[in-house]
Order: sequence, then structure tokens, then C-alpha cells
Amino acid sequence: MSDTSKIQNMNKQLKVYINESSFISMKCRNRLLKMFEEEFSIDLDIGNYKNVDLSIQDDYKVLYREDLYTSNDKISSIEDLEERFQRFQERADQLIKRKDVDFQGRRNFNNFTNLMVIVCLLLLLIGLIVLVIYSLIVGNYFDCLWFLVFIAPVLFPKIKENLRERILQAKQYIKSLLKKVK
Repeated sequence: MSDTSKIQNMNKQLKVYINESSFISMKCRNRLLKMFEEEFSIDLDIGNYKNVDLSIQDDYKVLYREDLYTSNDKISSIEDLEERFQRFQERADQLIKRKDVDFQGRRNFNNFTNLMVIVCLLLLLIGLIVLVIYSLIVGNYFDCLWFLVFIAPVLFPKIKENLRERILQAKQYIKSLLKKVK
């Protein structure tokens, strides 16, 4: 494999690493660029830029956002470049693997939390209904009237809408669980 094709391969891998880290977060991408800085002994202008272009040139200089950077420790050969890039790859793989987003686990946690909120809202509604019925039975009409005039109009429209949305989400979650069990 020629030196040019090795450098092109490195540049492709650099783009992949930058895209993956950018997908995770800007902080992760900036950390990845810091790792690149450390391995190649250069001082990049790392900022919260929307787009970052990073590539290694044929003369072993680094092109970053249309600026050329030279390593403080001169890169003398392709072997030296490959060695530095290999160290960078190992560190970048560890960073991306550690920061990898687990969408399935997060979704399951959110669905479980949703079920718990539904149970709490239903218990709250049942408790309020029992309180109103109890105040009617005891003959404490002022508490019942106060609840119906002041509390119910404020509380029930929000609870009704929120509970309806959460119940729909819970139905979908339970259906997906039942499909997995079958």
C-alpha cells in the first residue's frame, strides 16, 4: 500500500471518528480533537464550531478548518505517522465506546418511569375523589365546595390531558413487551 493511500485511509477514519463523536455531543468531539492534539503534538484551535474538517496531508502536516498545522515533534516517516495514528485510534475507540448512547436502555427506563407516573397520578385522583366523597358524607360541604370551585378546574384539565398521553405511551410499551414475550 502506498503512502498516499495509507494517508487517505487515515483521513477516512478520522472523518468517521469525528462524525461519531459529533453525534454523541460537542463535548465528546472536542475531547476527541484534544486527543488528536496530544498524539500529534499540535495546537489546534478547538472551539464549538458546527463543522470540523480534519485531515492529514501528504507532507505529514495537519489541515484543520483550512489552516495548516505542523507537529512540534517532527513526523519524519509514514511509520511514525502510523504509530501516532494507531495510538490515537485506541484512545478514540475507548472514548466513543465509553460515551456510546444506549437508546434501548434509555427508552425502557423512560417507559418504566412513565408507568410509575401513571400509577401515582391514578392514586392521586383516587385519593382526591375519596376526600371529596368523605367530606360530602361527613357533611363538611365547605371543603367539598372549595375543592370543586378552586382545585378541580386547575387540577383536572392538566391531569386529564397528561394522563391520556401517558396512558397511550404505556399501552404502546405494554404491547411491545407482549410482542417480545410471544
